[in-house]
Amino acid sequence: MRELEISCPTCGSVKNIKIPKELFTQKKSGCIKVQVPFGAVCSDHQFVVFFDQNGLIRGYEKLDIIMTTPLKERKKKI
Repeated sequence: MRELEISCPTCGSVKNIKIPKELFTQKKSGCIKVQVPFGAVCSDHQFVVFFDQNGLIRGYEKLDIIMTTPLKERKKKI
């Protein structure tokens, strides 16, 4: 695992998160995109972080809308 310091693009909270090293070695080109869920860095925001193959942060993207499946529908699919 690789530990990287991430900051929330909305509120600025900072926390280290662990990302599998294989993600960086297997990616041949383009950015590595990681969805950061609520509670991983801060309790109020969810966002996407873009890394290069060296683990350098190339950008953040705030989510405009977060879609969820109602619990009843999830149980039907199981």
